[in-house]
Amino acid sequence: MKKRMILASLVAFLLVGTPVVEAETTQINETPYVDISGHWAEQEINQLYITDVIGQNEYFRPDDNVTLGELLTMFVNAKGIEPVGNKQTSFADVPANSWLSPYAETAYRLGIVHGQKQGNHLYLHPDAPVKRAELASILVRTMGASGAVNNLKWSTTIQTLNQYPDGNNVKENEQRPLVYAMQSGLMSAYGDGTLKPNKYMTRAEAATYAALHLVSDKPRTTKALSNGTPFRQELTVQTTAYSYTNDKILSYLEYPLREGVVAVDPNVIPLGTHLYIDGYGYAVAADIGGAVKQRHVDLYLPTMNEAENHGLQKGVKVYVLD
Repeated sequence: MKKRMILASLVAFLLVGTPVVEAETTQINETPYVDISGHWAEQEINQLYITDVIGQNEYFRPDDNVTLGELLTMFVNAKGIEPVGNKQTSFADVPANSWLSPYAETAYRLGIVHGQKQGNHLYLHPDAPVKRAELASILVRTMGASGAVNNLKWSTTIQTLNQYPDGNNVKENEQRPLVYAMQSGLMSAYGDGTLKPNKYMTRAEAATYAALHLVSDKPRTTKALSNGTPFRQELTVQTTAYSYTNDKILSYLEYPLREGVVAVDPNVIPLGTHLYIDGYGYAVAADIGGAVKQRHVDLYLPTMNEAENHGLQKGVKVYVLD
């Protein structure tokens, strides 16, 4: 079915609990979904459809709980990132040949999701429903704002949460992302003054956050990688590599170390920024190092042998995606 663009002017939006958008449409868009007519999120769902974030299905199921696998797929697509094509998986519960695997691997390398370690295996739990505070964390990571979240003072975070009757229900690792989301206008309290951090999010709510905060309202840049992923800036750097045998060591942004996590000079590449590095792939600037200065990027590799073999490489192209 032919997709026709909506010419819309977003007059205002007020994120009170559930995202709300007021808009005027001057052209009707054809979509295949038979279950969104008159829904409060109809316009945002349509926007994701016409920008190829979501595919052609008869039903969108807007009021169903969104699963983690659905959410990360929607968010990766909304950013315009082409998922990795190699058949591999880092998660014990995501088969390498599944439709989800390329999205899960891409989200993992970019630091959008971390998974949960159980014994010697890492699990994604892709079918689990997503709670509101968890969505806030994934949203700000997808936006490349983890560095800004890390700069948020804990005292400010606690003081903010104490203003809400259920603020103490927010898990510690989700506290700063949720407060950052509220301070940045990405989310706010519900009409009754609560945060409802453990409320399950619907597919309509996930679509609205993606449409408002991840899909660019500007024309697609002409700068793009060979796979079509748009980038904002191109840098030429030198790279080295590092590795640790202790899997309990975390990066500066408290990301579990794995391939994709790289150390940068935050004065050149802000922490939390998503990257594509020639010869390495998708990455996230989540670490720092005393010797990592100016245009120097230190890549995490799985083994010390691989890190040593990498050595010092000059003239490496780094593409800043955010």
